[in-house]
Amino acid sequence: MGLLTASMGAASAAVALVLAADGVAAPALPGGLWWLAGLAVLFFLTEGFTVHVRVRRGAHGINVSEFPMVFGLLGFDPVTVILVRALAGGAGLVAVRGQRGTKLAFNVALLAVQACVGVLVFHAVTAHELGISAGGVGLRTVLGAYLAMIAADVVAAVLVTAVIAVHDDPGEWRRLPAALRSTGLVVATTTGALISFLAATEPQWAPALIGIVAVVLLLAYRAYIALGDGNAEVEQLYGFTRALDGARGIDELVAVVLDRARDVLRAGTAELVVAHGEELRHTRLTGQSGRPAVSLGSPGADAWLRPALLGSPVLRPAGPAGDAMAVPLVFGERRAVLVVADSLTDAGGFTEAKLRLLGALANHAGAALGRADLVDRLRREADEKQHLALHDPLSGLPNRRHFHDLLDAGLQAVRAGEPGLAVLVLDLDRFKEINDALGHETGDALLCEVGERLRAHLDGRGRVARFGGDEFAVLLPTDGSPEAGLAAAAELAGVVDQPIRIGPLVLAPRASVGVAVAPLHGDDPEILIRHADVAMYAAKESHGLRLYDSELDRNSPQRLALIADLRRAVERGELTVAYQPKVDPRTGRVVGAEALARWHHPEQGPIPPDVFIPLAEHSGLVWPLTLHVLDRALRSRAEWARAGHDLHVAVNLSPNSLLDAALPDLVARLLEATGNPARALTLEITESTILTDPAGSLATLERLHALGVEISIDDFGTGYSSLGRLRELPLHEVKIDKSFVQRVAADHRDRAVVRSAVQLGHALDLRVVAEGVEDADTYAYLAAEGCDVVQGYLLSRPLPAEEFTAWLHIHSRNVTHTFG
Repeated sequence: MGLLTASMGAASAAVALVLAADGVAAPALPGGLWWLAGLAVLFFLTEGFTVHVRVRRGAHGINVSEFPMVFGLLGFDPVTVILVRALAGGAGLVAVRGQRGTKLAFNVALLAVQACVGVLVFHAVTAHELGISAGGVGLRTVLGAYLAMIAADVVAAVLVTAVIAVHDDPGEWRRLPAALRSTGLVVATTTGALISFLAATEPQWAPALIGIVAVVLLLAYRAYIALGDGNAEVEQLYGFTRALDGARGIDELVAVVLDRARDVLRAGTAELVVAHGEELRHTRLTGQSGRPAVSLGSPGADAWLRPALLGSPVLRPAGPAGDAMAVPLVFGERRAVLVVADSLTDAGGFTEAKLRLLGALANHAGAALGRADLVDRLRREADEKQHLALHDPLSGLPNRRHFHDLLDAGLQAVRAGEPGLAVLVLDLDRFKEINDALGHETGDALLCEVGERLRAHLDGRGRVARFGGDEFAVLLPTDGSPEAGLAAAAELAGVVDQPIRIGPLVLAPRASVGVAVAPLHGDDPEILIRHADVAMYAAKESHGLRLYDSELDRNSPQRLALIADLRRAVERGELTVAYQPKVDPRTGRVVGAEALARWHHPEQGPIPPDVFIPLAEHSGLVWPLTLHVLDRALRSRAEWARAGHDLHVAVNLSPNSLLDAALPDLVARLLEATGNPARALTLEITESTILTDPAGSLATLERLHALGVEISIDDFGTGYSSLGRLRELPLHEVKIDKSFVQRVAADHRDRAVVRSAVQLGHALDLRVVAEGVEDADTYAYLAAEGCDVVQGYLLSRPLPAEEFTAWLHIHSRNVTHTFG
């Protein structure tokens, strides 16, 4: 701007000197110096009536300076017109509009340039014709006045557009045609000036004519400007909402809100102030950077914002801190304030009308920010759930499911020509002793440290995952040779074997490592993991490293074929569910049923659960199998309820199922889809399930408990820490293992165990279930001891759904007849 101002000033001075040297003159008007003083006053005053057409935070100025300019062209010499226009107009800019500094210098130079252009065009057209002749103002003089004023207006519009384009908005040149539309108003004001000049030269009519013309033009001018301002505000509000719709992400949206609010209200600063507890977080946009800055406010400086935070707009007049406006803005559950401050010199200060406009902007901004905030929160929640579904909650490492996906991608690369890869399964030796002796906190810290050591050692060369408990898996690209796999295993075992300090303790962990390499030992993720797992168990026997060998897995062809058949059966939903009734021994009423998976192989016939369940565990099929049983069991239970039997159904959970963070959400969806209440579902877990990962298991159990699902601990009495665990877990039921129940009528030691279990369960407000009841004496003893529920072959073997329904109908009728 400085260079342009200097150039404009130099050009104006050069034109004035040339005109003075040429001696171009005009006849003096009657009154001498009074006319000159009047001309200066008019130039001074017309700057007070300037109206600015807003362009972002710059403006194109429009005023009625054509009046004194026409008077000057017709009645004074050119040099006088240039000097008086620049000096008197500049005085008006200082006194009336308060301009200072570079902006004042630019506008004074602009006034001089306009005067020079007007003078040059006027005298070029009139060819030095006298301004006033015996017959009045001549035609060439009138035409010269019009062309001079239009040329001066066009030059001013171009120069102002150039300044705005350089310092505020490079796209301003596109708006130049709109700025030039003020030419029509220039013609009107020039016409009025010519009429006023003619009236002024006729003393008899001068006062009346000048007064009438001035009043009419002023009223029309103000009406035109008011209408234009109203339309401009509507357009600005529309543009504001369009800009919000185009923003992506809440940070980008905040920047757009501040930028547009600053432009619409013509302010130097805009900020969004958000309440965070007792602190206020300021996101401020100022200057030309276009990038908001974030800071925390101070209680003293932010005191004036408190009413806006409570819902009342605030208008702060100009003062030491500058003028400002603040309006409440609400998005989501956040309290915020939209603030604009430091109104630009040409804006005329902040008013109640502008405060209402800012409130309208805040309403639109609040709705847009609320939507963006909701989208951001949903995206974060989805990312967190996705992370939980694919990562171990204790160590943050990938879990079995994620490792499976990584391995599948690695095997695809091997099929595409990559050399090979190794899968290593590591298990910490004597980890259970550390857990039992030092507590689960120490055990968890040890697991986390081992996982971090493995991850840091791989340093991006491979991936480490935690499968649960003290078992880790590593995926490492190699040349595909067994030697490379064993070398990597020895290296990782050495990393784990380094002493670990946990608090005051120094632990010396050791790892047994099993190795399987692809493509030598398989090109399927499940098979490769299973082979590495088989090798790891062989390594534990020899306390070292083992490479997979088919001799370690003598039945591997048959087992692998069975795994493939099991996969197909699970995918096609061919496994069935049988139900074993659970009865109240005191009344004989059926209170529930346990759902048990059954598999009838098309060639081998029935496959026992103790055969195919471990296969599912080791091949990663236990999760879809569990979901299948859950779905079937809940649908059957819903049918029983519609038939008038309000039973609960129990489903067994494997350790891996309980470690899946998505289990509670899936259970909730299945309950809703089948129309069952949460209390109707009992999930049975074993003590070994919990010990695999106590922290992760407890977190999942608590979420299931919050749903209203009941939790039962199965095989109670066969573990090592059941009594301690009963106090910590959200249990509803304990299930006495059948090994204690089946001989209770004959063995006094088993009777003591069962009696203690019943008393302990009742003392802890738990339901006590006895399984494996196969004779009437055992049934009678359990009823006498106060056992709540029994199940076993004495009542019924597990039955398919249709047969169970028929059995339930008959049994219920018999019980009703007996006890009715």
